[in-house]
Amino acid sequence: MSLLQIRDLKVHFPVSRGGLFRSEKRLVRAVDGVDLEVFPGETLGLVGESGCGKSTLARAIVQLIEPTAGEIFIEGRPLAGISPSKLKTERKQFQMVFQNPFSSLNPRLTVADIIAEPLKALTNMNKKQRWNRVQELMELMNLNPKFLLRYPHEFSGGQRQRINIARALAVSPKLVVLDEPVSALDVSIQAQIINLLQDLQKKMNLAYLFIAHDLSVVKTLSHRVAVMYLGKVVEVAKTENLYHSPQHPYTKALLSAVPIPDPKKERERRRIPLSGEIPSPIDLPKGCSFHPRCPVAEGICRRDPPVLEEKVGGQQASCHLVPQDLTVETGRGG
Repeated sequence: MSLLQIRDLKVHFPVSRGGLFRSEKRLVRAVDGVDLEVFPGETLGLVGESGCGKSTLARAIVQLIEPTAGEIFIEGRPLAGISPSKLKTERKQFQMVFQNPFSSLNPRLTVADIIAEPLKALTNMNKKQRWNRVQELMELMNLNPKFLLRYPHEFSGGQRQRINIARALAVSPKLVVLDEPVSALDVSIQAQIINLLQDLQKKMNLAYLFIAHDLSVVKTLSHRVAVMYLGKVVEVAKTENLYHSPQHPYTKALLSAVPIPDPKKERERRRIPLSGEIPSPIDLPKGCSFHPRCPVAEGICRRDPPVLEEKVGGQQASCHLVPQDLTVETGRGG
């Protein structure tokens, strides 16, 4: 059974365009019909260009943004439309680590108060129990408990992100949504945080939704990877399959831009250039939203929007030009 299940999730933002006496109401389709699952103990990587809707999807999952439509389930229990008291109870199951380790911590609070915030809000622990839990979390993050009465500005970026992770794990959630948690850190510090996340996952059987731009980081940490483009998921596959045999043209283009440490292989590699700009999420193209930039688009791509479906090899992709796995429909090959 999946820990997190998302069905046809949509997040649209209304915008107005026009003059003083006449305005036209339109929609920014930030997330436009996403289906995803995250299983207990696994890491699902979520990648895509800036503006594709990754962070909006993350905030909708943890209920920081109200979805326009669709369903979100935690262990089979729906989150949409539940009362604030029930949502408060469910929040123990999922927490979030934000991208910026500087702006996501309250500069007026000590580290002890920051980590204890979710314990105060979501548990019945007394003051002594909270203090013991905070000390335990500091040690788990490899931070000296003597620093608990210090303020965020007294820590480095990597230490602040460890504090963010400690706060997220305070109530022992089953799912942690990580919104580009290492993108603002130096490369050496990134490696430390990634190793820490892997160790914590093994110790606590955590599930991660890991959002990142860096495809090499996603490859290291993820069991499966989902690729987003203009508010939609265009491919989902096991990490090894996606990196060795991408199905969707957009995924192929993303992977072709990842640097290879071997200079000889880097020179010999063929990159897949994408022409044009990303279309506006207000005026999405007809048919496949990727077709204006796709190097292999055909007539059907301009007419009919593809659906995310099982393709040959067991990977899911939303592309008319990738052969469908007929065994999914017929139950037999041929």
